[in-house]
Amino acid sequence: MKFRFKFTAIVILGLLILVCGYQVYWLVNFHNEQYRKMEAAIKNAMNNADFKEIAIRINDLQNDGDSIPRQNLNGIMARKQEKMPDVVVRINSSKKDGTVIWSDAKKMNVSIQQGFHLTIDSLKSIDIARYDSLLRTELNQLEIHIPYYLEYTTNINDSTLSPYAKDIDKSKYKKYVFTFSDDNKEAYIVYMKEPQWYIFRDMIGLICVSILMIALLIVSYIYLLKIILRQKTIDEIKSDFINNMTHELKTPIAITYAAVDSLQNFGMADDPKKRDEYLTISREQLMYLNSLVEQILTMSVEERKNLKLSTENISLTEEFENQKNKFYLNNTKPVFIDIDVNPEYLIIVADRLHFGNIISNLIENAIKYSDKSVHIRLSAYRKDNKTIISVTDNGIGIPGNALDKIFDKFYRVSTGNIHNVKGYGLGLSYVKTIVEKHCWEISVESEEGKGTCFKITII
Repeated sequence: MKFRFKFTAIVILGLLILVCGYQVYWLVNFHNEQYRKMEAAIKNAMNNADFKEIAIRINDLQNDGDSIPRQNLNGIMARKQEKMPDVVVRINSSKKDGTVIWSDAKKMNVSIQQGFHLTIDSLKSIDIARYDSLLRTELNQLEIHIPYYLEYTTNINDSTLSPYAKDIDKSKYKKYVFTFSDDNKEAYIVYMKEPQWYIFRDMIGLICVSILMIALLIVSYIYLLKIILRQKTIDEIKSDFINNMTHELKTPIAITYAAVDSLQNFGMADDPKKRDEYLTISREQLMYLNSLVEQILTMSVEERKNLKLSTENISLTEEFENQKNKFYLNNTKPVFIDIDVNPEYLIIVADRLHFGNIISNLIENAIKYSDKSVHIRLSAYRKDNKTIISVTDNGIGIPGNALDKIFDKFYRVSTGNIHNVKGYGLGLSYVKTIVEKHCWEISVESEEGKGTCFKITII
């Protein structure tokens, strides 16, 4: 059972780590993918803004066409054509729809854009403020709302900032460069705050859901472990219960059988003294066996909520004396019982049979869990309109980690198959059941090596 529990716990823990690891891996990959998409979107926005800025300047030139010498335009276009890289265009004539396949569309697009700049920039200067406005519009359409600063540079030592830009520490910003000249010296440079933090902010919902899911998995794992541990404890209790109950039931049956056998087969019935002694022993063992069965039946009836009490007035002094006499006569170790009832005539309303069993069980436990002798004190008194009944002993005490379990059904401090102390784990459970059925309260205080005190509070 121990190996199986460890194996199950390790397997579940491994699966939990695997799920959590995959979730973290997925989040990291998702973040990286979003980061790549955002960088591509920013560069695309810079390219689109440049095309629009050129288009606006071309439109302005058309409006002022008469003031531009045609030979200047022709000469510029001719020079640009000399620098244009070769572009191969393949036409598949077999296709009826006349599909055109561009072998290097991206390279052609760059060349065309460079050609526009070479031509238009010589006729009308770049408007940085307009480009800045167009870029901001492009970014807003892409829902990229990250502060940035724009710079236009013609060479490494000469740059012009956007009118909206300020002096900044460029080392703290992500740099995006868009070049549009043959020698890659002319370019727009965007300095933008690190996008990953904005991506992280947009992922807060996913991260929260993931954290919640992982937390639920961890809580479920802990809850499952508790269930497994509880089942393991129940199995141990069950094993102890079977071992102990076997002894408890077997002992009175064996003693009674031996006594009856002696009376029938060994002539003990002819000796009045021996006959009475054996009959008394048989009667006591049968009463003990009946008590075991009665308590088991009582617990079974209580589970069905059918237990009914027959209450009457009970003198605590009288009841304590009866219990004292009962245990004085039937013990193999010295038992000292003191009675302290204040006031002496203190009376309670309870079921006589079950109340007697409560006190009997508590005294029996005190005797069982003690050394060679035991001193027990039965006391009762009034306090704050309540009656307090206590059973105190100087026995071996109860371990602190077992105090909250001793009232559980079938629970005993685990001893395996060692039967040093008789019992079957129903006594204190029965006590608590009857106490609660009377609408009373019960508590316990104990210290190992010093003893135990059970208190019943009658409201």
